[in-house]
Amino acid sequence: MASSTTTPAESGSQQTDRRGRPGAGAALVASQSLLLARPRSGGLGQASRAVHLVPVVRCCESGVVAALCGGLLCLDEIDTVGPGEGVPCQVCLMNQATAMTADPPSSVAESEDAVGLPGVPSYLAWGWPVRHDRGLVQLRLDGDASAIAIPAPLSAPVTEVLIDRLCAPAVLAQPDAPDHHIVLAGERFGATLPWPSGVYQVTGAVMLPPTMSIYGPISWVQPPSKESLQLSREIDIFGALRTVLNG
Repeated sequence: MASSTTTPAESGSQQTDRRGRPGAGAALVASQSLLLARPRSGGLGQASRAVHLVPVVRCCESGVVAALCGGLLCLDEIDTVGPGEGVPCQVCLMNQATAMTADPPSSVAESEDAVGLPGVPSYLAWGWPVRHDRGLVQLRLDGDASAIAIPAPLSAPVTEVLIDRLCAPAVLAQPDAPDHHIVLAGERFGATLPWPSGVYQVTGAVMLPPTMSIYGPISWVQPPSKESLQLSREIDIFGALRTVLNG
């Protein structure tokens, strides 16, 4: 990635608040200041409350800005957050990384993982809805595929319940969201499920190994198989969570 990237903690005096004033929650990426921000409950774009990357605007007449994913956010209805807080918008991260990359497409994304774990050829052979470019691999979530972010301490027991129920899932760890693991599902429920507090449905897209994010490599907690998206459904993950939490 570009050497000009800094994290919010590293950007020091260059940090700004959502109005472009000095403050916490900003990062300097490829000479562009960005806010780490999420909508407040009840505000514009609050449906997912994902943490978005928002370009700092020195003067905004409308008070509404577009995040790197294209979502509209009202400047007076967002909260800035620190690195690692909340669940990130995967599309924001993907678009940021793509914009920063000046190198030719990476051959890493065209091969299997260096340690023998699945890579792009496997995903495509399995029929997964993936896109890949310049070393970035993403699972599209605009169709049947779904991704549920659950608190990391619940990951192992939920995975065990799903395996016992013959619904073995694929589970991701993302360094930009160290407090959560991402459980993949191949079938949506058809309606919004009442997910427990601290559990989030990821929208847009989710990065897959061997992608290297700006915070580090995307990795598998529970590696996938050809049948992973067929076996694990949203309702299965919801049921396993309820079993663990009520146990």
